[in-house]
Amino acid sequence: MAGLFSVFAALADGMMLAVTPTHLLAVVAIGLLAEQGTRSMVRLLALFALGLLAGSFAIALAIRETPSALTLLGIATSAGIVAAAAVPLPSILKNALTLTTGTALAFNSPPQAITIPSAIATQVGFGGAALTTFGLIAFIATRADRHWQRVAMRVVASWIAASAILVLALRLAR
Repeated sequence: MAGLFSVFAALADGMMLAVTPTHLLAVVAIGLLAEQGTRSMVRLLALFALGLLAGSFAIALAIRETPSALTLLGIATSAGIVAAAAVPLPSILKNALTLTTGTALAFNSPPQAITIPSAIATQVGFGGAALTTFGLIAFIATRADRHWQRVAMRVVASWIAASAILVLALRLAR
Protein backbone atom coordinates (compact mmCIF):
# COMPACT_ATOMS: atom_id res chain seq x y z
CA MET A 1 0.00 0.00 0.00
CA ALA A 2 2.87 2.38 0.78
CA GLY A 3 4.41 1.67 -2.64
CA LEU A 4 1.18 2.61 -4.41
CA PHE A 5 0.95 5.80 -2.39
CA SER A 6 4.51 6.77 -3.34
CA VAL A 7 3.71 6.22 -7.02
CA PHE A 8 0.63 8.47 -6.78
CA ALA A 9 2.69 11.08 -4.93
CA ALA A 10 5.31 10.91 -7.68
CA LEU A 11 2.58 11.31 -10.31
CA ALA A 12 1.36 14.45 -8.54
CA ASP A 13 4.94 15.74 -8.26
CA GLY A 14 5.35 15.28 -12.00
CA MET A 15 2.16 17.22 -12.67
CA MET A 16 3.43 20.08 -10.53
CA LEU A 17 6.68 20.23 -12.53
CA ALA A 18 4.63 21.28 -15.56
CA VAL A 19 3.53 24.51 -13.91
CA THR A 20 6.94 25.98 -13.15
CA PRO A 21 7.30 29.47 -14.65
CA THR A 22 9.89 28.54 -17.28
CA HIS A 23 7.80 25.61 -18.47
CA LEU A 24 4.60 27.64 -18.58
CA LEU A 25 6.22 30.45 -20.55
CA ALA A 26 7.42 28.04 -23.23
CA VAL A 27 4.24 25.94 -23.41
CA VAL A 28 1.88 28.93 -23.58
CA ALA A 29 4.04 30.68 -26.19
CA ILE A 30 4.11 27.59 -28.41
CA GLY A 31 0.40 27.01 -27.84
CA LEU A 32 -0.39 30.54 -29.02
CA LEU A 33 1.34 29.77 -32.32
CA ALA A 34 -1.23 27.09 -33.18
CA GLU A 35 -2.88 27.79 -36.49
CA GLN A 36 -6.52 27.42 -37.42
CA GLY A 37 -7.79 23.93 -38.15
CA THR A 38 -7.93 20.70 -36.22
CA ARG A 39 -5.59 18.81 -38.56
CA SER A 40 -2.62 21.02 -37.78
CA MET A 41 -3.51 21.06 -34.08
CA VAL A 42 -3.47 17.26 -33.99
CA ARG A 43 -0.09 17.27 -35.75
CA LEU A 44 1.31 19.78 -33.26
CA LEU A 45 -0.02 17.77 -30.32
CA ALA A 46 1.58 14.63 -31.74
CA LEU A 47 4.91 16.41 -32.27
CA PHE A 48 4.81 17.85 -28.76
CA ALA A 49 4.09 14.40 -27.31
CA LEU A 50 6.89 12.91 -29.41
CA GLY A 51 9.29 15.56 -28.10
CA LEU A 52 8.23 14.83 -24.51
CA LEU A 53 8.75 11.12 -25.10
CA ALA A 54 12.17 11.63 -26.70
CA GLY A 55 13.31 13.88 -23.88
CA SER A 56 12.03 11.44 -21.26
CA PHE A 57 13.93 8.57 -22.89
CA ALA A 58 17.06 10.70 -23.04
CA ILE A 59 16.70 11.43 -19.32
CA ALA A 60 16.26 7.69 -18.67
CA LEU A 61 19.46 6.99 -20.63
CA ALA A 62 21.31 9.39 -18.31
CA ILE A 63 22.44 11.78 -21.00
CA ARG A 64 24.54 14.53 -19.50
CA GLU A 65 22.98 17.76 -18.27
CA THR A 66 21.90 20.21 -20.96
CA PRO A 67 21.15 23.94 -20.73
CA SER A 68 17.49 23.25 -21.40
CA ALA A 69 16.17 26.10 -19.22
CA LEU A 70 17.95 28.59 -21.47
CA THR A 71 16.60 26.77 -24.51
CA LEU A 72 13.06 26.98 -23.14
CA LEU A 73 13.45 30.69 -22.44
CA GLY A 74 14.80 31.25 -25.95
CA ILE A 75 11.86 29.35 -27.43
CA ALA A 76 9.42 31.34 -25.27
CA THR A 77 11.04 34.59 -26.42
CA SER A 78 10.99 33.78 -30.12
CA ALA A 79 7.52 32.21 -30.10
CA GLY A 80 6.16 35.10 -28.02
CA ILE A 81 7.56 37.67 -30.43
CA VAL A 82 6.18 35.83 -33.47
CA ALA A 83 2.76 35.40 -31.85
CA ALA A 84 2.67 39.04 -30.70
CA ALA A 85 3.55 40.24 -34.18
CA ALA A 86 0.89 37.91 -35.63
CA VAL A 87 3.33 36.81 -38.32
CA PRO A 88 2.32 33.53 -39.96
CA LEU A 89 5.10 31.05 -39.32
CA PRO A 90 5.84 28.37 -41.92
CA SER A 91 4.56 25.04 -40.73
CA ILE A 92 8.03 23.43 -40.82
CA LEU A 93 9.31 26.01 -38.32
CA LYS A 94 6.22 25.64 -36.16
CA ASN A 95 6.65 21.86 -36.17
CA ALA A 96 10.35 22.15 -35.28
CA LEU A 97 9.65 24.59 -32.44
CA THR A 98 6.92 22.34 -31.05
CA LEU A 99 9.12 19.23 -31.15
CA THR A 100 12.07 21.10 -29.64
CA THR A 101 9.90 22.52 -26.87
CA GLY A 102 8.63 19.07 -25.90
CA THR A 103 12.16 17.67 -25.82
CA ALA A 104 13.58 20.60 -23.85
CA LEU A 105 10.72 20.41 -21.35
CA ALA A 106 11.45 16.78 -20.61
CA PHE A 107 15.19 17.53 -20.34
CA ASN A 108 14.46 20.32 -17.89
CA SER A 109 12.39 18.13 -15.56
CA PRO A 110 14.35 15.05 -14.53
CA PRO A 111 12.53 13.09 -11.83
CA GLN A 112 13.84 13.48 -8.30
CA ALA A 113 12.66 10.01 -7.29
CA ILE A 114 14.53 7.22 -5.58
CA THR A 115 12.77 4.23 -7.12
CA ILE A 116 12.25 3.50 -10.79
CA PRO A 117 8.41 3.21 -10.55
CA SER A 118 8.30 6.61 -8.85
CA ALA A 119 10.58 8.13 -11.48
CA ILE A 120 8.41 6.74 -14.27
CA ALA A 121 5.27 8.02 -12.54
CA THR A 122 6.86 11.47 -12.21
CA GLN A 123 7.68 11.57 -15.93
CA VAL A 124 4.20 10.32 -16.86
CA GLY A 125 2.59 12.94 -14.63
CA PHE A 126 4.77 15.67 -16.09
CA GLY A 127 4.13 14.58 -19.67
CA GLY A 128 0.39 14.37 -19.14
CA ALA A 129 0.18 17.79 -17.50
CA ALA A 130 2.42 19.45 -20.11
CA LEU A 131 0.49 17.88 -22.99
CA THR A 132 -2.83 18.89 -21.45
CA THR A 133 -1.65 22.47 -20.92
CA PHE A 134 -0.34 22.72 -24.47
CA GLY A 135 -3.53 21.23 -25.90
CA LEU A 136 -5.73 23.60 -23.91
CA ILE A 137 -3.77 26.70 -24.96
CA ALA A 138 -3.66 25.57 -28.60
CA PHE A 139 -7.41 24.86 -28.54
CA ILE A 140 -8.12 28.33 -27.14
CA ALA A 141 -5.79 29.92 -29.71
CA THR A 142 -7.48 28.19 -32.63
CA ARG A 143 -10.94 29.25 -31.42
CA ALA A 144 -10.10 32.96 -31.05
CA ASP A 145 -12.28 34.43 -33.79
CA ARG A 146 -13.23 37.84 -32.47
CA HIS A 147 -10.97 40.84 -32.84
CA TRP A 148 -10.63 41.44 -29.08
CA GLN A 149 -9.68 37.79 -28.54
CA ARG A 150 -6.87 38.03 -31.06
CA VAL A 151 -5.64 41.27 -29.50
CA ALA A 152 -5.70 39.64 -26.05
CA MET A 153 -3.65 36.71 -27.39
CA ARG A 154 -1.11 39.15 -28.84
CA VAL A 155 -0.88 40.99 -25.52
CA VAL A 156 -0.31 37.72 -23.64
CA ALA A 157 2.32 36.71 -26.21
CA SER A 158 4.13 40.04 -25.80
CA TRP A 159 4.14 39.63 -22.01
CA ILE A 160 5.56 36.14 -22.40
CA ALA A 161 8.30 37.42 -24.69
CA ALA A 162 9.14 40.29 -22.34
CA SER A 163 9.21 38.01 -19.29
CA ALA A 164 11.39 35.47 -21.04
CA ILE A 165 13.80 38.17 -22.20
CA LEU A 166 14.12 39.52 -18.65
CA VAL A 167 14.77 36.08 -17.18
CA LEU A 168 17.28 35.30 -19.94
CA ALA A 169 19.10 38.55 -19.28
CA LEU A 170 19.26 37.82 -15.56
CA ARG A 171 20.52 34.26 -16.09
CA LEU A 172 23.12 35.25 -18.65
CA ALA A 173 24.34 38.20 -16.54
CA ARG A 174 25.50 35.87 -13.74
